[in-house]
Amino acid sequence: MSQLPQNNEEFDYSPEYAKLYQENDSQPSDADDTDEWQQPASELPSEVQGVPDGKRAANLSLLFGFLAPLFFILGFRLAAQYPEGDGLLLAIGAPLLNILGLWQGFVARRRGTRAIGGLILNGLGLCFFIGIVILIMLILNALSGIH
Repeated sequence: MSQLPQNNEEFDYSPEYAKLYQENDSQPSDADDTDEWQQPASELPSEVQGVPDGKRAANLSLLFGFLAPLFFILGFRLAAQYPEGDGLLLAIGAPLLNILGLWQGFVARRRGTRAIGGLILNGLGLCFFIGIVILIMLILNALSGIH
């Protein structure tokens, strides 16, 4: 059963009913006020909270994917022109950028952002570096066997 009075006249003009709302100073809420309502960031779903972090990690992964081969080629070129310089250290340090890029790509995927470009570039860069190192080791092994 409803607890509202059945007679509308008693309900509308009852002094006790009016007194309840005058004491609380409550106003009826408008439906238009909900447009200004914003949910605090701590109450947002976890998928929405991680999106900016995921995009930043995906962009870092892509950046590392472009910088690592550039440093690798630049390092070997500097090592060929200036053997006493630090070009070889730059070339050997380039795969660290690939490893950081792979890590950032996986962080982006954990945060819900696709980072396939960065993962592919960094994976190929790492495979390229490993292939060149194996090639150099094979050449050095072949040359060391010559007396």
